[in-house]
Amino acid sequence: MKFFSLFAILSGFIFLGCAGHEKTPEITESIKKIIDLEEPVNLDLELSDKLQGIWKQYFVEEFNDSRAVNIMVFTNRQFKSKGFGCTDDYFGIGIDNTNFRLGVCRVNVPRNHSTGALSFSKDQRESSHDYFKILGQKELNLTTLMDYLKKSKRSPLIFVHGFNVKHEEAVLRASQIAYDLKYQGPLILFSWPAGSGDGFLDDKLIKRTYDANLKNAQASVSAFKIFVGKLMENKIIPNIVVHSMGHQVVLPALFELGKEGQIQANNQQMPLGEIILNAPDFDADLFVKNIEVIKNLSRRVTLYCSYNDKAMFASESLNSSKRLGGCSYMEGVDSINVSLLDNATFGLNHGYYASRPILTDVFQVLLGIEADRRLFMKKSDPNSTEKYYLRP
Repeated sequence: MKFFSLFAILSGFIFLGCAGHEKTPEITESIKKIIDLEEPVNLDLELSDKLQGIWKQYFVEEFNDSRAVNIMVFTNRQFKSKGFGCTDDYFGIGIDNTNFRLGVCRVNVPRNHSTGALSFSKDQRESSHDYFKILGQKELNLTTLMDYLKKSKRSPLIFVHGFNVKHEEAVLRASQIAYDLKYQGPLILFSWPAGSGDGFLDDKLIKRTYDANLKNAQASVSAFKIFVGKLMENKIIPNIVVHSMGHQVVLPALFELGKEGQIQANNQQMPLGEIILNAPDFDADLFVKNIEVIKNLSRRVTLYCSYNDKAMFASESLNSSKRLGGCSYMEGVDSINVSLLDNATFGLNHGYYASRPILTDVFQVLLGIEADRRLFMKKSDPNSTEKYYLRP
């Protein structure tokens, strides 16, 4: 429009000049105002420069090479041997209803690992660029852990694993997620007693393992509730990432905390950060009934679900109820259908939570980017059971 105005004024000036008229003061002043405009601003470059300064403050830790990652561990698994450890030699699949243990596992994450893959070696002579290795461990007490988290001045990320995951695998998975997300704050693993027995038949009897794991998950609610409550008391605002049956631990604990009023916003800041739900093996109707509790506790709730998740089909049959991981629409939740992504684990399409596409989106979630503005996101059709689809 300004260009058109300038063109019109100049055209009039030329016309008047040809007609033998002198320039009027009004025309001269109009031309002067337009020509003397400020230098044009490139908004993209201006914002990019500002963001560079922000990213330098945000991204302090580098994850471009093989590196040791510290995983804080909170577990209510039964001890198998003395001392705290990070392998299945230390913690089994039984539950300790009276105590929980805290510690730190130092894990080498190889730069050459495929996203989502866990190539573990106990041989320290193997290449650190190709294999996950447990480098060390140390037991902690609750006071020491809380002091460390407060001094970090970053939001910790709590990872809660799912069904049939033993302690060692949970530790390695937590380190993989921390590394691939380039997570800048502390990562805390809640290692609840999941997994099958050590015998061949135990591994094959999935129904028995499912029932035992579900019982342990439900019995772990109080321990998780105590831990999250302690974080809130210390004004530590965590992000939470959950998978599968881990929702049987996390969601009831948050429901109880919210209803009891034990978590209060601090200076209008939500007591929890991002809550990220992956393939939840949880009653969809029960979640919908309590959704306001979760929304009032957290900055945002993101749900990843799939129509193709065979584990959800099996769970619906076992529990005689619709599962949240099969996709359910609800207000105030960013429900994202990932059915278009082919990341089958043992043919179940249930292990997508640690894959590249999901972690790419979770990375953007943790940066606070709204779903509409994130990469590869498209809105679902009206009346769908979810708000968005994640494109492959």
